[in-house]
Amino acid sequence: MVQNVLFAIVVMIMALIGIMLIVAMLTRRAVAKVVDIFYRQNALRIDQAKTIDELGLRPPDFMQKLMRPRDYKQYALRVLVQKGIICTTEDGRLYLREEKLDEHLRHKTY
Repeated sequence: MVQNVLFAIVVMIMALIGIMLIVAMLTRRAVAKVVDIFYRQNALRIDQAKTIDELGLRPPDFMQKLMRPRDYKQYALRVLVQKGIICTTEDGRLYLREEKLDEHLRHKTY
């Protein structure tokens, strides 16, 4: 009896750890996608800032959330803004500050 309970607890803990690892992996991938969007749109300086619609990062509406799998780009965008990597202008446009990026996320724009 005790072994069954312990086994169930271990399985639940491992499942939670697995879920957390999957969410972290999906978020990391979304961060790379968001950074890539800023590079492709050339929104790398304040004078090149783009709106959220121009970047294609508008949050999905209720029906889109129901019909599509979860998109982690909104969460990644929020994390990048909180870290100061993506900045907002006075009129609400967004741009990427390259000097704040980690080396593995930085793209060469030659």
